[in-house]
Amino acid sequence: MRALLFGIFALWPFLLRAFTVGALFGAHGPEADLARGWASRARLHGYSLVVRFYDPAGRPERLFYLVRRARRDGVAFLLGPLDPRLNPQAIEAAQAYRLPLILLSGDYDPLRIPDEPFAYIFRTGLSPRTAARVLLQCLSRKGLKRVGLLLSLNAEGRRGLKWLKLYAWEERIRLVHTAWFSPKDTYLYPQFEELLSAQAVVVWCDRQSALKVVREKERYGLGLPLFLGPAVADQEFLQTHPSLYGYPFPATALFARDSLAGIPLNLSRAALVDALALLEKLAARGLSPTTRAVEDLGPVRLPGGLYYLSNDDHYGLIPQSAGVFTYGPSGFRAFCQPKPVGP
Repeated sequence: MRALLFGIFALWPFLLRAFTVGALFGAHGPEADLARGWASRARLHGYSLVVRFYDPAGRPERLFYLVRRARRDGVAFLLGPLDPRLNPQAIEAAQAYRLPLILLSGDYDPLRIPDEPFAYIFRTGLSPRTAARVLLQCLSRKGLKRVGLLLSLNAEGRRGLKWLKLYAWEERIRLVHTAWFSPKDTYLYPQFEELLSAQAVVVWCDRQSALKVVREKERYGLGLPLFLGPAVADQEFLQTHPSLYGYPFPATALFARDSLAGIPLNLSRAALVDALALLEKLAARGLSPTTRAVEDLGPVRLPGGLYYLSNDDHYGLIPQSAGVFTYGPSGFRAFCQPKPVGP
């Protein structure tokens, strides 16, 4: 009995720092490998981070069942999903079962808004709001004050317009013209012609459309400086499409490292790394994995930048700690270096 009690007291600090994470994505693939790798790394530091996988397989109707099962399995925090189209159902299920959820993608910024749900939902990585702000800050730092917008006629383009218009005045940038194109368009010269008076053009669309815009611009031999939206921040896509080499795009500070232990970088994987690092901070400090514990962390530096999470802001990435990057044969390079901010 004495030996048993000694063992319990000896292990008690580690037992306090052990908790289970539920991943709302499949058990195979780069994201699953990242999660398992992080759990192994945590064990080397003396605490236990167990990852369980709950794959919705692209079916929103499965999420309530999976979150209920995660609750029954003793999961303390949920991560995901990877498909932003599943976010509404994931949020609803997490709130229904009171399980904290860290979103990894989509246009959702968990800020406190009167009469809207707030509790239990966090976010890591680069949101469209912060991406637009970081990109405009970079343009301002480069002295580019007359900016045109080239946007796709779909939800992606409208999302970009919303955030770019909001933050342009803050950076004293004049939006001289906004041109639109359909993702099905094959002739873009009229749109470029409307934007020739701009010092720079922000292209906000999906990555395939961005590739088409760049190829069309080069086919016409135009010298318009193009800045791309966050959709192209995907190393696998960039590696296979050299036409995009050298064109700047916003991303988190993690892209300055150019490596995830051999796993190609993209925004959802960068967000997953920040989410795992955030939970590691809780475990390292011996804190319980709760919403309140995350809010009480205060300023916390994660691989993707400095976060300041609070009970009014469950996102909290400091925009100055993200940056704008280019990609080429030598990997990612900073075009506008993230600023060293915070502790």
